[in-house]
Amino acid sequence: MSAPRPPLPVRPGLQGPGVLGRRFVRRAPDAPLEVVTSAPPRTERKAAPRTGLLSSSKLVPLFILLLMTCQVSLLVEAISPLRVVVRILAFGMSLALLVLVPGRGLRHPALPFVMGALGITALNFFNPGTVSPLGAAAQLGIQLSIIAPLLWVTRLSIDPKVFRLTLALLFFFNTASATVGVLQVYFPGRFQPALSSAVQAQGESYLRGLEFETASGERVFRPMGLTDMPGGAATGAFYAVLLGSGFLLSSRRGLTRGLSAGGILLGLLSLYLCQVRAIALMLVVCLAALAFMLTLTGRVARLAKLFAVVGGAAVFAFGWAVAVGGDAVQSRWDSLFAARPEEVYRSNRGHFLEGTFEHLLPEYPLGAGLGRYGMPNAYFGDNSDPEHPGLWAEIQWTAWVYDGGVLVIVLYPLGMLVTMTWVLRMARRREDLGEEFWLWGSVIFAYNLGALALTFSYPFFTSQVGMEFWLLNAALFGAWTHAKTLHAHRR
Repeated sequence: MSAPRPPLPVRPGLQGPGVLGRRFVRRAPDAPLEVVTSAPPRTERKAAPRTGLLSSSKLVPLFILLLMTCQVSLLVEAISPLRVVVRILAFGMSLALLVLVPGRGLRHPALPFVMGALGITALNFFNPGTVSPLGAAAQLGIQLSIIAPLLWVTRLSIDPKVFRLTLALLFFFNTASATVGVLQVYFPGRFQPALSSAVQAQGESYLRGLEFETASGERVFRPMGLTDMPGGAATGAFYAVLLGSGFLLSSRRGLTRGLSAGGILLGLLSLYLCQVRAIALMLVVCLAALAFMLTLTGRVARLAKLFAVVGGAAVFAFGWAVAVGGDAVQSRWDSLFAARPEEVYRSNRGHFLEGTFEHLLPEYPLGAGLGRYGMPNAYFGDNSDPEHPGLWAEIQWTAWVYDGGVLVIVLYPLGMLVTMTWVLRMARRREDLGEEFWLWGSVIFAYNLGALALTFSYPFFTSQVGMEFWLLNAALFGAWTHAKTLHAHRR
């Protein structure tokens, strides 16, 4: 019978629960194992959330209020000596926010394209056609400020409420501008602001072309609204109709729907009186795109509501405009149907587009130099060199050729197309992020398509409307990304 085996030595620290959470060491080759008490895990200090106005999403509607204040200030006679300062203030504030708003922004899909176009434009500082360094610096500053919202707006955590507030401010201001435009026709001279100095410099014959005779026999300028340009109320009318359509379809409150319908009616009336056919065609394109999006997503009831309200308002407002504006309004709009649409465009703005591609692009394949057209040339340019005189850009495509030639005329429109593609994809998503995103995505897609159409009739990205384009798209991108992040955390 074999002797019993001696008991195994007890290894300290290996009994009982919690053994996997212990650490053992041997101090010497034959020494027993010892339990080492581990230090408590380090707790990482979370970064304190940023506070203050510069980190608040409310900065976006406040910036919109600043743009509106600058625009209205230009109408005050006492500020006339400071018009240049007021015009520059909005662009300068956008540049300041680019520096002051903390954090790292989201990467908007259009950012590489528009930044590439801006880089090509900056290289034109060394173009022999750049005569005035101050004018060149002013042009670069304005163009950077126009695309700056893509950088500083996306650093903010924008929620749907702030995005709606931004759109509501734009709707009410532009409805007010359209309303003032109507009053300028009803009461000639009473609500009339001072004309822009740039318009006055064009001469008496040019100014006469901006007037029309009303049904009462009085000659008035085309409605300016809250601008200093004859026909300027048309921009407010466009926003009033498009944004009013969005609020009409999105709101369930009777008061909001009533205000939206009123804004649509006044906007259409003002647009008819302004007689700016390019913006009218842009609005038609936008509404058609919005109807297409409603059809694509199966919102038939809302599509019927859009047709009923906007269609009814369009017919009623046209009769109202002819009764007030007389035969001049009737004949101006009849000219749209006197020939095919392409012939109407060619006789008005088409020759600018043809001249851009047939003459200007071969002459300036790499750009014409900076500070030679627009507001930078008017305020800071030097046209004393007969070999490099001042230039004129009637449409945006001409401005792109002046800025950087072939590369800019490819990159900037690509940035717009990429933006439209992203908005279209976002508007078609079925994710449960709230119904407002598909709707406002549809509205912004329609607006973007209209803006692209307007580049063929107006230098869109040389003024505040271009800045508003990138601000609205950046705000939508930030609000959707913010809502998507919150939605993922709540699953």
